[in-house]
Amino acid sequence: MFKITLSEQTEKLVFILVGDLDNAASPEAARGFEPVFERTDCNVLIDCTELNYISSSGLRILLNLYKHTHANHHWVTLKGMSNEVREVLVLGGFLQLFLTED
Repeated sequence: MFKITLSEQTEKLVFILVGDLDNAASPEAARGFEPVFERTDCNVLIDCTELNYISSSGLRILLNLYKHTHANHHWVTLKGMSNEVREVLVLGGFLQLFLTED
């Protein structure tokens, strides 16, 4: 099961990811992140504290988020990654693209 929630803070969209971001959850995740692509004026914080797993389709979504925010001179921060999620991002070279918070 996967869940994505959004809250808006000053100049920042905050997403909380819960569960497994796998191939089955990718369409829901893509819909959940649509507000990012409707804006060009804010940074993004993704709280991964309750994210258990991320697949290649989830990585593709993160890459699209990065490309959009970077093109608009903003950034994406990943927060609270588990060791398993962090390892997938490291192996894929993704942590070089994003800011991180513990």
